[in-house]
Amino acid sequence: MEEATVLTEESFLIFSINNYRYALRGSLIKQIVHAQKVRKLPFVPDYIEGILNVHGNPYTAVNVLVMDEELFPEIDGLTFIVLKRDDDQFCIHVSNIELFFEPEKEDIFEDRVKYRQEFIYFFDADRIEEKMRKDLSGVAK
Repeated sequence: MEEATVLTEESFLIFSINNYRYALRGSLIKQIVHAQKVRKLPFVPDYIEGILNVHGNPYTAVNVLVMDEELFPEIDGLTFIVLKRDDDQFCIHVSNIELFFEPEKEDIFEDRVKYRQEFIYFFDADRIEEKMRKDLSGVAK
């Protein structure tokens, strides 16, 4: 097994987007929303599904499969993870929320967490925000 930097112990959410499993630090999650209607937006990249209304606040709903693979796969289910962000409001469309868990300190690495003898990589919300900012910078002009 390769060496990696160990982080502090905390809770993590394991979730899936179709056949892909990810982990996300609990501290990065604002809310999990089920079965919400997404309002379509014109003139945005295909990976932006639209706007999700969460308690009167708009969140950009993102399909990361379209973003990563440049395909048009649909995600099973209508579950969204609303991310806790200081400078942006977006959520990710997911298939399944598996569980929250608190791993042992030695099972937390810089880019992944070990759960039941399997390594699950962290979801990178900063990369999503960076791509959206780049792609949308020409839209508002």
